Amino acid sequence: MGMNLIKNINRRARRRRRRKQVGKAYDMALEIARVLVEGMRVLDVGCGNGFIAHHLTALLGTKVVGIDVARTTDARINYLCYDGERFPLPDDSFDALLLCYVLHHAQDLRAVLTEVCRVLRAGGLIVVYEDIPGNLWDRFMCLMHDLMWRGRTGRCSFLRECEWQRMFASFGFEIISERRLSRWRNLTYAVRHRFYILKSQGAKPLARSRSSAHYRRAAHVHLQSSKAQEEVEVEKPISV
Repeated sequence: MGMNLIKNINRRARRRRRRKQVGKAYDMALEIARVLVEGMRVLDVGCGNGFIAHHLTALLGTKVVGIDVARTTDARINYLCYDGERFPLPDDSFDALLLCYVLHHAQDLRAVLTEVCRVLRAGGLIVVYEDIPGNLWDRFMCLMHDLMWRGRTGRCSFLRECEWQRMFASFGFEIISERRLSRWRNLTYAVRHRFYILKSQGAKPLARSRSSAHYRRAAHVHLQSSKAQEEVEVEKPISV
């Protein structure tokens, strides 16, 4: 009797966490969908549980591709596992990229942005969410986040707004929109958030250690393996 009660409590807790994750992802997907165009080819870099890509697939009427270092993802999406260094995708293959609270986890930020340049077509859009250590409280919260994630993704690196601006400019990204988001979006992680919309000017990295053919072959292998998973029809979320 006692064991069944514990199992029921744990099951309900998991369901609550999942509903919270799905709801938060839907809110972000709505926000992102407002700046993208239906039918765009979209890549969600560091997609995590995959729920943002799942919702955007319905909102934009296109299959959003997600990549991350995990073997699988919770949501049923077109998912590719990658090695954390090279995107297994060909050059100029996407109209928009999402970087939702992932850049501070990158162990080589410039390498990630170089890959972003490579797979994004000229004039493509980049949507960036980031945590900003603006004051003492923000720095404390970022430190706590770093300590919580360091064992899984390595040390986190948080940049200030002026540092992000310089970083984006160094890769030829034009900031076409930026705004602060409420720190109270997440009551357990009340830190300053920033929302950027960037536009690629078409500049590409000068040196590549692997050819475009390599990425096309890698993408073909991963996409073929992903088709082994049964696909389900994605229903449009209900507006809230």
